Order: sequence, then C-alpha cells, then structure tokens
Amino acid sequence: MKIKFLLAALAAVIATTALADTPLWLRYAKISPDGKEIAFCYKGDIYKVPVGGGQAVQLTTQPSYECNPVWSPDGKRLAFASDRNGNLDVFVMPSNGGTAKQLTFNSAGETPWTFTPDGRYIYFSAAIQDPTTSALFPSSRLTEVYQVPVEGGVSTQVLGSPAEEITFNRDGKFFVYQDQKGMEDALRKHHTSSVTRDVWSYDTRTGKHVNLTNHAGEDRCPVLSADGSTVYILSERDGGSFNVYSFPINAPQSIKALTSFKKNPVRFLSIASNGTLCYTYDGEIYTQVQGGKPAKVKIDLIHDDADQVKRLTFSSGAKSASVSPDGKQVAFIVRGEVFVTSVEYATTKRITATAEQEAGVCWAPDNRTIAYATERNGIWQLVQATIERKEDLNFPNATTIKEEILLPSTTIERAYPQYSPDGKELAFIEGRNKLMVMNLESKKVRQVTDGSTWYETNGGFNYEWSPDGKWFALEFIGNQRDPYSDVGLVSAQGGEIHNLTQSAYFSESPRFVLDGNAILYKTNRYGMRSHASWGSQDDLALIFLNQEALDKYQLNKEDSELLKEAEKEEKKAEEEKKKEDEKNKKKVLVGDSNKEKPDYIVVEFEGIEDRIVRVTTNSSDIASALITKDGENLYYLSAFEKGYDLWKMDLRKKSTTLINKMGSKWANIESNKDGKEFFILGSGTMQKLTVSSDKLKSISYSAKMKMDLAAEREYMFNHVEKQSQERF
Repeated sequence: MKIKFLLAALAAVIATTALADTPLWLRYAKISPDGKEIAFCYKGDIYKVPVGGGQAVQLTTQPSYECNPVWSPDGKRLAFASDRNGNLDVFVMPSNGGTAKQLTFNSAGETPWTFTPDGRYIYFSAAIQDPTTSALFPSSRLTEVYQVPVEGGVSTQVLGSPAEEITFNRDGKFFVYQDQKGMEDALRKHHTSSVTRDVWSYDTRTGKHVNLTNHAGEDRCPVLSADGSTVYILSERDGGSFNVYSFPINAPQSIKALTSFKKNPVRFLSIASNGTLCYTYDGEIYTQVQGGKPAKVKIDLIHDDADQVKRLTFSSGAKSASVSPDGKQVAFIVRGEVFVTSVEYATTKRITATAEQEAGVCWAPDNRTIAYATERNGIWQLVQATIERKEDLNFPNATTIKEEILLPSTTIERAYPQYSPDGKELAFIEGRNKLMVMNLESKKVRQVTDGSTWYETNGGFNYEWSPDGKWFALEFIGNQRDPYSDVGLVSAQGGEIHNLTQSAYFSESPRFVLDGNAILYKTNRYGMRSHASWGSQDDLALIFLNQEALDKYQLNKEDSELLKEAEKEEKKAEEEKKKEDEKNKKKVLVGDSNKEKPDYIVVEFEGIEDRIVRVTTNSSDIASALITKDGENLYYLSAFEKGYDLWKMDLRKKSTTLINKMGSKWANIESNKDGKEFFILGSGTMQKLTVSSDKLKSISYSAKMKMDLAAEREYMFNHVEKQSQERF
C-alpha cells in the first residue's frame, strides 16, 4: 500500500510540473540590454531565460493574457501588455518578478513598444483619439503613439499616425519604427501591395519622418545598433521567407541579409547593447552574435497545464442560438459545445462533450429533436440529438439524450442543417456549396442546387424553407466572376433558381414573412455601397410573391383595420359554416363555393421585380430582422454605434423606436410558432419579447463544462490547417 501511495504521489507531482523539453510557439522574444537574459511569452504568460539557455523563470501567473515584454534601459524593469482588467493595458514590473503596476486605463487596447532612453517613459500604441488635423481614416486598426510615465500618471500623445516596433537611439534624438498604412495582418507572408510596411526614422527634435526602406514588400521590426549607425530589420525582399537584414542608417540601399532561413518566417527581432541579435524561428528562440551564425537557445520550461482539464462556466458569450418552435427552450453554442436552456428557468443541459466544435444548431417541429454539425474526426458531419425517454418533456431536464450521426462520411462535408416545416426532411449544405435534402425516414438524399451557384469557400450560404415546405429562399451567385449575391427561389425538389432581386449589389439573408407570402432580405443597393471594398450599409427590403400580399401591405391604416374586421367576420362565418356542415355530415366538394383557401403559398413570378419594396428608411449595419404576423411592425437588430441594438419600426406610420440597447457582437431574431413571442439572441444577452406589449424578459443560462485544453488546442491547429487547404 505504501509503494502504491508513493507511486501515485509521484505521478501527481509529475502531472502538475509537466516538463516541456522543447517548448514551441515561444513569442515576443526580447533580449535584455546587457545581453544576458531573454524575456518571452509562452501560453499567455511572460518568462525569462539566460541567453545561453537553461531553466526559464515564469514572471506572470495571472489567468489573463500577457504579451509584448519590453526591457527598461537599465534592465531592471519589464513593461508588458495584459488583459487582466478587460482590454490590453500597459503594466510594469521588476524584471526579476514581483507585483505589476498598471499604467494605462483606457478602454482601447494598448501595446508597449519601448522605454525612452532615460527610462522615465514608456511609448505605446493605442487607437484613442486622432488629432483634429489627421487625414487618416478613423479606424481602431490605425493607432496613435502615446507616452506614459513609468511611475504612473497621465498619458500624452506623441504621434497621431501609426508607428509600431519603436526603437530609440542611445541619446533619444531619433527612433526607428515600422509604419502601418492599411488593414493587412502583421503575420501575412509574401504580401506585396501599396500598404506593406516600411521602416522609417523619426527625428524627435524636428518631427521629420524619413522612409528608410520604401520597398513594395514587407519590411518590419526595426532595431538599432548601440551606436545608432546600423538598422536591423525583418524582410522578405529576396523572394523567400522573412529573414534578418541590416543596412547603414545613412545608406539604406546597402542592405544585406544576415540569415537565410528557408521554410518559416523569422519573427520578433530584438538586439542587445553588445550587438547580439535575438529572434524566433519555427516557434523557438535563436540568438546571433555579430559575424556569427544563428544559435538555438535550448530552454527548459515548467508549466502545469500540459494535460489540463479545465472546469468552465459560461453565462454569456454564446456564438449562435436557436429557439424551439414552442418558445420554451433555446439551443446555443458556447466554446464550441451545444447546450439547451429553459426560457423560464436557468436549467441548462450540455448536449455535446468533444474537443472539436459544433455549429449551426436547429430545431425539429416536435421540440424534442435538434440537429447540428460537428467536425469530429476532421470533417463536418450532421448530428441529430433526440430526447430518448418519453417521460422527459424537454432537453434541460432530460435524463438521456441520443446522438446519431446522419449520413456518416470520411470525405464529404455536410453542415448548416434545417428541418422542413413538417419535420420529415432535413436540408443541409454539402461540400460548402450544394443545397441537399434528406428524407429522415428513408435516408434518401436529393440535390436541390448543384454547387454552381455558390463560389465562396467559407462553408455555406443562407437559405430557408418556405412555411409550406415547397420552396427554398436562398442566397446565390449567378456567375463566378460576379462579386455580389442575389436572393433566389427554388423548388424544394430542385430545379431552376428564380432570381428575385437582380440588383448587382449584395442581397442576403432571406427570410419568409407574412405567412410565407413575402421574403424579407438585406441589401446594400440603397445605402453606402461596397465597390470592391468593405463598409457598406444595409437596408431591409421585401419581395412579395403575389399581388394580393403586396396590396394588403400597401393599405393605409384605416383600410388595413377595415380589412382585418372583414377577415374576422369571414373567419367567423367559415367556422360557423364548418360546424353546420359537421352537424349535417355534409362533405365540401372540390370546386364548391365553400372551398377553403389553398394551403400552399401562391407564387406569381410574372412582374415579381415590380413587387420589391424598400422597408427601412435609413441605412445601417443590420444583423437580423423579422416582421410580425399581422404585418404591422418590423423588429430589427442594427449597429448604429458599437454593437447591435433592437429597433422597432411601425410599417404603417414609418416611425422607428429603439426598444433595447444591447451592444451585442452578433444578434439574431427568431419567433415561436404562433408568432406571439420573438426571441432576441445575442452574444451578451438572450431575451424573450412579448410582441403585443414590447415587454422583454431575460433568458439566463449556466453552461458548465470540462474542457481538455490540450485536446482543444490540437483540434484548433488541425482545423486551421484544413481551412487553409480548403479556402486557398
């Protein structure tokens, strides 16, 4: 027993002090001014290690993310960025470890670059406030340069234009930096355009900027020799990967390569006062003395999360959500897992438990079945989950839930499922571009579109069943060379896609409204348009599938009320007639005057282009929208400021009201089956809206899970690799 106990204890110690012989993905490497130590970031914490290698010392231990360590000139302090209080802020701490002091407090993210040569200030970048004289496009991607006292105090602006990776010369008379002209990712490789980064010098006395490289490709991460006469940069200028180059600051044309790495890019260049260079390559840290060759720094690193299984709880942050037809349950995705919560209570059930992600959850009409896609085994597949025991009334309180992979395959991707209105069929997107339908009883599959009408490779497109199950409204692209999408209508059995919009602009996100007699969709043809760029504004428009629906929509308030009264009387008469017929056991003959209206949607393609109506009166960034069953009000989620908020528009009066200030990152509106309740689903909040009163009620949840972080990271790596193969 004693031996077993000792072995178990030893195993526990090894598990909590997992030694990574060759830790990879080491980032933000910065060599100290005296050339004796290297600070770097690993898994969101800051470490330092002797320049000759050895045991790394962990300097930060918070659960937050820390990055961009910067040495003070005397090597006694480290500045760094941390999101421990929300967004990234600048902190400073002793370089031997100790309490970190927060220096910046703005809601913008701040990134430190350097200390001033006298060690009194830290220069950092943030998108806080453009100068009044700035001609730059106002964007959070185009930052300004600020300085903050090391001992704490007010930050002041140094430059109104972006300047990154700043390095001062010894006396502070100038510094070098990389610019940022546009929105290209800093890690993009082999990029050549007008917005690639150049290396500049800035005279702190005269305010003069000089472009030192002026090269069509990327030049970045400049550092200076101790005497300020030589500039070292990272560049791809010889057609290969990023390597280290140097040139005299007074003769930039005399540039020469110092490294010749072939496969992967060199990143995070820094230099010590003795001229020793430090950088990363293929996730590991290298040093290089003047005139020498690259030398890998062997690092031993103790970290206790190698096989960590973490307990997580989420009450917000869902990535997508869908409400059950009866409006009593909400299925949602958080941290890549499927959960279902009760609308009235916080009772929440975890449906999936995998390292891989699930997406696109939808409900069957029975309120007891959901479908979603999963990327288990490296390929997107369809999964159906069902409450197994008849005694269990909903998912949150279900005892057992049965999962079934539909149409299992090791080669064909299937995702974005949607049940037909009668629940007998399931539509999905196959191979990222084909709309297919499966009969759930026979498992037979039919093709609705052949893939020639969608060319994007991000995974799928928006589509929706008509309420009668006979049609699909969908986004499609008529020609691979066209940069825009249209809204079309296609039979659920397949065949020709009828182009309903033909706008030469983006028409997206079609939804059947008004009992299926109209299609509501987003379009940028009216507002600020995106001509081969971005930033367009949306409007909502309606396509009326038949003239009768358009005529009803265009009635004024008085005529609309009169029509409603007439329809009530007609419905009352029909119910009385039906009772009388049942009483007398009469049969209603086909063609008889008592024949009911058809139970299918009447589609009149002729003249449909004249039955398109712009609904919104002002353009904006719109996420989702829905019209009440009576056609009187439009509810939509629009971002006029930071996030999506809920707005209501009276379609008769054309008046708009802000209902709920949400500020959500994403948002969607769904309805229960009878249309009396709308559900506002977003990243930060979920709410039920009673349509008759505009009363909102919060939907709370508590999504608890255990997540194998190592397995999750492995999946994420494989997912990105696959996306790169599929999309490029």
